[in-house]
Amino acid sequence: MTAPTRTSRTPDLTDLATAAATGAITAWLPAHRWSRRAQWSMHGGFGALAATGALVGGRVRRRDPQAEPVPIATLAGLAGALGLLTTAVSRGGQGADAWVERRLAARGVRRPRLWMGVGAAGISLAMSVAERRAATRPERPAPEDTTLDGPDARG
Repeated sequence: MTAPTRTSRTPDLTDLATAAATGAITAWLPAHRWSRRAQWSMHGGFGALAATGALVGGRVRRRDPQAEPVPIATLAGLAGALGLLTTAVSRGGQGADAWVERRLAARGVRRPRLWMGVGAAGISLAMSVAERRAATRPERPAPEDTTLDGPDARG
């Protein structure tokens, strides 16, 4: 039996489960209602996870064993910047979530969190389908280098 591939253009059980989980988490866990400590623990945790992943990923041996490794100071700086960026984006997303909920409630939408969850599930499923469709397309050949400073410079 062969391993399943992601070349089918229709969503599978994994895509549907991911969409359902995304919708449920969006509907039932409004982080902007948590305590400040819990909110910043979540944002900081996301940042620390991203920074750690960058550090570990940056130290893994590359395909080319002759390539020089990235200096640890540079890698640590980039990982720290990625961690801070991830924390800021997480906080921004929480602010956007609260704003959308307030706007829906102000417009008289009953159960705005439920509708936000439905929307998040739909977006998640659409992204899965788009990913599958992109995987089924044949690769395009690289365009020719037509710049005047390339190896075949003419003119």
